Amino acid sequence: MLNVIEVKNLTQIYSADTPFEQVAIFNVSFQISKGEFVGIMGHTGSGKSTLVQHLNGLIKPTSGSVLINGEDIWAEPKEIKKFRFKVGMVFQYPEHQLFEETVFADIAFGPKNMRLSDEEVEERVHEAIQFVGLSPDILDKSPFDLSGGQKRRVAIAGVIAMRPDILILDEPTAGLDPKGREEILSHISEYHKKQGATVLFVTHSMEDIARIVDRIIVIRRGEILLDGTPKEVFSEAYTLKKAGLTVPQITSVFIRLKEMGIPVDTSVYTVEQALDQLVSLKGRRSSY
Repeated sequence: MLNVIEVKNLTQIYSADTPFEQVAIFNVSFQISKGEFVGIMGHTGSGKSTLVQHLNGLIKPTSGSVLINGEDIWAEPKEIKKFRFKVGMVFQYPEHQLFEETVFADIAFGPKNMRLSDEEVEERVHEAIQFVGLSPDILDKSPFDLSGGQKRRVAIAGVIAMRPDILILDEPTAGLDPKGREEILSHISEYHKKQGATVLFVTHSMEDIARIVDRIIVIRRGEILLDGTPKEVFSEAYTLKKAGLTVPQITSVFIRLKEMGIPVDTSVYTVEQALDQLVSLKGRRSSY
């Protein structure tokens, strides 16, 4: 399968050779295939946001390289802009970046910068608003009259409208109530399924990504701690906890059951998996 992202020995040092030197990312390497849905997880200050900002050239690495579709994005620095259309970035609290008079104008800003025709821009705006679950009636409103969750979805729509090959979302559910968080997760998951796009979801919350991603990369102190499927990563629940990271509540429950001597698999991370295990356990007990 084609690797759309290749990160090779990436290191980022801020304020190098000064008393304030800080290593944010150290010798990180990984590949991401076309169409993968990857969660990038780590606690605050782990380096996860610094890492993903390298993927569309917002930061130039101290050493190492980033390849998008096989091209080193810094091979020709003057052409870095083309990679920012291929790799769409939704920053934390993206609603703070809304600035146009109408929702339509805000979503259309990116496509217009791509010098598309008016007809193509309008088509993309309507497509994007549908993906984030908002009514076209909202397009003529001021983005500043919307609720927090609606603003967040408008900001995401503005990136989706550029139809990037790769969509990166940095803490897209931060600060939202449970209902708003669930809506954002649902629409991102639906977008991935329908478009077959490569999606990277950055978060410090296992609860957010456990149910929707194909793979999880865990960052700790600027290095990769774990990289695997959700089941593989959550099978290392004790490692995650020792690293100061939370695991889904249902995983914590099963860890406690295991400590109590009950023979359960602690890699569960959904209620459905937990139910299957408990039913199976009950069946085994009844056969004793």
